[in-house]
Amino acid sequence: MARTKNLTEFLGGLPRNFKVMMARNSFANFIVNMNPYNSLFIFALGASGTELGMLSSIGLAFSTIFSVLTGWISDRGDKKAFFLLGTAVGVLVPIAYILSPSWSWLAVAFILFGVSEGILQPAWQAMYANSVNDGSRGTVYGLANLFVMSPILFAGLVGGAVVSWFGGMDADGIRPLYYLQIGLSLAIVAFVWRYLTPPRRQGQSVPFSFSQMIADYRDVLSIDGVRSWVLMKSLGSISIGLAGPFWMIYASLVWEASAMTIAFMVTVRTLTRIVLSPVVGRLTDVYGRKKLIIGGRLTMYVAAIIFLWGGGGFLLLLAWVLMGVNDSTGVAWQAKEVELVGRHQRARMTALSVGAFNLLAVPASLLGGYLWDHVGYLAPFIFMIVVDGLVRMPIIAKYVPEAGYDELNSKQVDSGLFTD
Repeated sequence: MARTKNLTEFLGGLPRNFKVMMARNSFANFIVNMNPYNSLFIFALGASGTELGMLSSIGLAFSTIFSVLTGWISDRGDKKAFFLLGTAVGVLVPIAYILSPSWSWLAVAFILFGVSEGILQPAWQAMYANSVNDGSRGTVYGLANLFVMSPILFAGLVGGAVVSWFGGMDADGIRPLYYLQIGLSLAIVAFVWRYLTPPRRQGQSVPFSFSQMIADYRDVLSIDGVRSWVLMKSLGSISIGLAGPFWMIYASLVWEASAMTIAFMVTVRTLTRIVLSPVVGRLTDVYGRKKLIIGGRLTMYVAAIIFLWGGGGFLLLLAWVLMGVNDSTGVAWQAKEVELVGRHQRARMTALSVGAFNLLAVPASLLGGYLWDHVGYLAPFIFMIVVDGLVRMPIIAKYVPEAGYDELNSKQVDSGLFTD
């Protein structure tokens, strides 16, 4: 009863915009996780691993270009307008999947997805972060995840049931999910347009110019730890991004996982993340962001080993439970990234982070497809573990400061939870 009361008080004390953003994230998580079959759909239309990598690289390239541009504008403009524009473009993505007669036509869907993500992410992440004070960000993010992630528990099961009903994991069985995604995406646009209040502008009103944009990004990169973080994120595309498209394909081809097995994998991973997020969020504030980030990654490596060599069956679910443990440390990643810079620079920080990841993800996606097709199914995953464990985590441990921008500059004087 006390726990329920505490959660009720937590919700009651949230700023209006933060509640709207939580609701939006809940809907978005449901839509995305309802369909973990995109790669299988692309394969069903005749693509190879290399061609899947090529499509991914196209989307990532467009995301990089648009995130860098809109990240600068968002710090000085109407973040709500940028979110609505990005989401509206995103509605076109499932339409492109439905209309594509072959895998090559899906280049349109990947371009639209890249443009949508590039426009949406910087503005949205900045709004979300600026609603919370740095000292309590891990705790608030962790509690918010109880509500934000809960719909995913049902999303995978709904998607799996729909695919099974329409004939299984072929193009005809997966295509109906895109119709559902269109309707739900339109509902999100209407909801945010109606209830989100445009946040106050943080930067000065300056006419757009490339020289000013470059100067402003240089200012962000000059802050202690930002360049190391950006380098670490860029290498993430060579590790995490390289293997990303092949997890479910590996489960299906190597371990013969059914649509419902994949759905249950998504569900147990999400349930683990939901249960652990409040605890991990609090630990993040108490013990620091870096310890939780590195600890989560060690758990992920164990999960990958079980997934790849465990023999399938029940061990697929166990591996995805451990993946959920790693996912719960996402609050530490989110907190560390936005705290490296000041409030008025957070859209640019997100743009740099997204751009850095996507920049090397373009060749990395092609490399992942090549390794899958010509070296072996295990190759992308082994490459991921080596680069992530031996390069990225040491960069975080040695070069990224634990203290955030406001703490280092003695600007964080409010001890409350929320700022807006």
